[in-house]
Amino acid sequence: MKSRNILLLTSLLGSFLLSFFLHQSWNFNSWLDTLFLVGLLLLVITAIMVLVEVEFFVTFINSFTYFFGRINKKEQIILESEKRTHERINYQKNFPSRKPLFQIGILLCVISLLISTTIYYFGR
Repeated sequence: MKSRNILLLTSLLGSFLLSFFLHQSWNFNSWLDTLFLVGLLLLVITAIMVLVEVEFFVTFINSFTYFFGRINKKEQIILESEKRTHERINYQKNFPSRKPLFQIGILLCVISLLISTTIYYFGR
């Protein structure tokens, strides 16, 4: 629970500071835009962590390794002389819990969308 609160406060502070860097002045609309971007960034980081953890790219890496090993004559000669086959490369990585990143990313995106929608439809 503590890490979720720290992540939420860091995201809010980061969106506040990032709105200064992106828009050179602070107003509520630019802060909402930046808050949405920070939420999207958290969601993209979570998606990348999921793809790496479920070994999505391992089959591509192994296919390219096998393909280029078959094309390269020098590699074939080395493999035959050492009497070994193409080993499967394992890139498994376990990340800590992604649940807080996902929840805070969704929360920031939904809140900024709801507030932006109400401002747009009901005026200022």
